[in-house]
Amino acid sequence: MFVFRLLSAGWRGCAALALGLAILVGLPSDALAADAQVSVVQPSDTMSWRYDPSSVSVSVGTTVTWTNNGATTVTVTSADGLFDYETLGPGGSFSYTFDTPGTFRYFCVPYPHMKGVITVIP
Repeated sequence: MFVFRLLSAGWRGCAALALGLAILVGLPSDALAADAQVSVVQPSDTMSWRYDPSSVSVSVGTTVTWTNNGATTVTVTSADGLFDYETLGPGGSFSYTFDTPGTFRYFCVPYPHMKGVITVIP
């Protein structure tokens, strides 16, 4: 009977430790935030130019980097004025760190059909 109680107490302790670790791993953390990448894609048809991916979900504290893989300068302009990188030239990049949860839409000024959205979760 004593051995059973000892084993039972040991299993409860292990279960509590496992549950605690699972909760810690599930919490958002700036240290766990991974950087995200968005590419500017410019195929031969101008109307096919786009941000790829056009929709990204990230955690608070994540830095998103846009890289222009095309041959023409574009912009990365947020609809709410949060950021406006006016000269993203060929081979260039622009980074922005999102510190606030929300949905942030952006577009290219000279090519307004190029649109994207960043969703920042707490």
